[in-house]
Amino acid sequence: MTYAIPSSFPKILFIADEIPQSVNAGSIQFYRLFKNYPSDKLLVIGRASVPYAKTLRCSYYTLKYPLLDRLRKSRFSSYLADLHSLGLFLPTLPQQLKKVINEFEPDMVISLMQLITFYYPAYHYAKHQHIPFILFCHDDAEDFAKPHKFLKEHLTTLNAKIYHSAKKRICISPEMAKTWEEKYKAESDFLYPTASENIKARAAEKAKTLINDNHLTIGYAGSLAYGYREGINEIVPVLENTNSKLKIYRSNDPGIISSSVIEFAGFAKTPEETWNRITEECDVVLLPYSKEKKFENLYRTHFPSKLPEYLELKMPIIVNGPSYANGLRYGKTNNMFFNTTSNSELEDILKKLASNTELRIKSIETSNKSHDFEPELIIKKFYSIINKVLQ
Repeated sequence: MTYAIPSSFPKILFIADEIPQSVNAGSIQFYRLFKNYPSDKLLVIGRASVPYAKTLRCSYYTLKYPLLDRLRKSRFSSYLADLHSLGLFLPTLPQQLKKVINEFEPDMVISLMQLITFYYPAYHYAKHQHIPFILFCHDDAEDFAKPHKFLKEHLTTLNAKIYHSAKKRICISPEMAKTWEEKYKAESDFLYPTASENIKARAAEKAKTLINDNHLTIGYAGSLAYGYREGINEIVPVLENTNSKLKIYRSNDPGIISSSVIEFAGFAKTPEETWNRITEECDVVLLPYSKEKKFENLYRTHFPSKLPEYLELKMPIIVNGPSYANGLRYGKTNNMFFNTTSNSELEDILKKLASNTELRIKSIETSNKSHDFEPELIIKKFYSIINKVLQ
């Protein structure tokens, strides 16, 4: 699909640790948002790109702070976050990058409030150059930084200052926008994550039979962070009781309980290759939230980017976890997915999906119910937001 490109675009300086590229969930979202943006109107500064990843046609520059990067990756990372919380050792852009940026002459700066060594320099440059600042939020920046508890409030105050400075703030979900408004005292827009245009839906007739006659095969793709590792471990007994097999599309992870019902299926070079494998090798897909309380604040605001991808597969989707998890709440509100909040509910659904052909077929129809994740609509909304900034 080709999106309609407006007649004129502002020149955007994009500074973030999640650069637009075809790997990693956050980076992929920016890659899709900017895919058709004029390359001469976009300048990207951030981490070095992954060698095998696709990038945009615009110029990319790497932003490094050798000492800060070493400290952040060491056992002293929380102490570095403490110093940042107090307004100390906050980095600004190196002079050589400022020269590149000034020659580019950006109309606005866009960043992601995730890693302060990227979003603070973006905020600082926009403020001192008196140009509009747009801030994306995909996660809780204070939890991401992990300062010691007695200094977390200081970091929240600093982040509120940065959040207020933005002319537009774009959260990953309406729940995050509302919660961040309460926390930072500033209103936000939101953009749901969008799926790839290149996902091939599974043929509906494949739902009539199981991949393996002896058991239900469940697919999971993506990171094991965000409590998904813990969520998988919590349901291993259910998988064993129902003779269900879970295929995890990544290399072996020692944090996952060893069981005959768990299979690591390996990485593919692109997400699209993984999705193609899942449609050929699995009967259903799973989003496994953990019930551990330490993930509650995250789950209330974060929205999983894999859900829009799962919907494009046209396969039965199981969302398991606590009732407050955002993806599960979305499913229940929109009467989509198989949403389970207990092991007994999950066990019941797995047994039914294994034995009931009509249930598997009928569940696929719900994949067509939501238009919230349509790429064209999301990108048009994004263009509308950035154009309003300059009005």
